[in-house]
Amino acid sequence: MGSDVDRPDKPSDLSEAALALDRELRRFADLAEQAGQLKLDTEKNLERATESLTRAAESQDRINAHVQQLVAAVSVTRRKQESDAAALMKRAQEIAARRKEFADVLQRMAGLGRMAKDVQEALKAGTSAVDEVQSRMQRIADEAAEIARVAQEKEMEDVARQAEVLRQQVLAARNKVGLLAPKARA
Repeated sequence: MGSDVDRPDKPSDLSEAALALDRELRRFADLAEQAGQLKLDTEKNLERATESLTRAAESQDRINAHVQQLVAAVSVTRRKQESDAAALMKRAQEIAARRKEFADVLQRMAGLGRMAKDVQEALKAGTSAVDEVQSRMQRIADEAAEIARVAQEKEMEDVARQAEVLRQQVLAARNKVGLLAPKARA
């Protein structure tokens, strides 16, 4: 039995078995009705009634075969659904674990933002020496590089790119602070 998921236009084995059973049940009902309506008043009608009974008995045999096919199709479908559900549960666990990994890395990125804000406030206030500010900026750049490395290892491409861009921006800002420092001293 092939995968019906690959061919959505193809009826499933389950639906085909159910339709075959339904068709045969209708045929049986028609035969039973015919046999019941025949008057048993002539030899010809007795022959027709006997023929209807024979065809109904044959139909009953086909019904039994269709029921077995339907039961088998239900069993296959149930096993497939259970297998799909187990795979889905496994995937849900993978997604939850992956979300946690992302949350951990993003939390580290948020920490970089707080560190950068502290450096920015120190620069505005002029309360820190240039060397201290540059050192703090280097720590931010180093942490951004580490986050980028971890994100790259964990195949978090967008986070790795963001961390690398931040690292480059912080290093560029640190260099500008270094260039401005002699002017501030002069």
